[in-house]
Amino acid sequence: MGEGEIKRNRVRLAPLVRLSLSFDRELNLDDNQAFNKEFYHKYIERHLEAEAKLNKTLRALLMVNTIMFLVLNGQDWTIPFAKVQVSKIPAIQEILLFYSSMTFFFVCSTFVTKQCYSVIIDQCGNRIVNNDRVDPDFYNAASKYFEFFLKLYRPKLNIWGIDFFKHGWGFTVFSLVITLILLTVVMVIPIVHIVLIVVASMQAYQTDWNEYAKLLLIGSVVLMNFGGLAMVFGMNKNFDFFEIEHPAEQKTESELKKTPPD
Repeated sequence: MGEGEIKRNRVRLAPLVRLSLSFDRELNLDDNQAFNKEFYHKYIERHLEAEAKLNKTLRALLMVNTIMFLVLNGQDWTIPFAKVQVSKIPAIQEILLFYSSMTFFFVCSTFVTKQCYSVIIDQCGNRIVNNDRVDPDFYNAASKYFEFFLKLYRPKLNIWGIDFFKHGWGFTVFSLVITLILLTVVMVIPIVHIVLIVVASMQAYQTDWNEYAKLLLIGSVVLMNFGGLAMVFGMNKNFDFFEIEHPAEQKTESELKKTPPD
């Protein structure tokens, strides 16, 4: 293959890994040092904004799901300040169903955005420290919120290099148990949400609404919930991609080949 021709290599990557590797390649092509430490700190600020937005939408989701659970079980109360009973609000169940689904979609999209900023910050941090010698997790943890308990309980503490203290079989079993517990706890929120959505949708379909209106509502609910789940689980699912080498990268490789060794 001659110089300047496009090289296409078929690879299987998760979208999040694709973003990380693409940004790493962008850093390699950044001759003008546009992605400097100033931009690194700006990415940290955007990550904090995404994290604050995620916490806000997650609290809203938990609140609306709690209210919907009470409504589905026939509970009634008076809204403070407005002094209106929930049971007196027309179509309250359908309103909560739609709002819960919409909030869940925004929770998922904000979570994915937060993860994108996180991998970009990680790549910047990996460039600042030499990850062949130093664990960049310790450096990046100073720039963004890091769930240290995930690192604490995984068998290999340093996934970038050599562990100073190699784990034994006892810690391996303990780590597996902790991982299963964490996965179960994390899955509780989406599972409970989906159960509530299914129950509320079944009850909404049995109402005296117009048939087309009910189908439109339930269709929108299915679309928003499926879209949210697809975004979250899809960012770590492997897909086929074709890796294309930038002409500038090919030029760099050819220059390195022509450069005599020291």
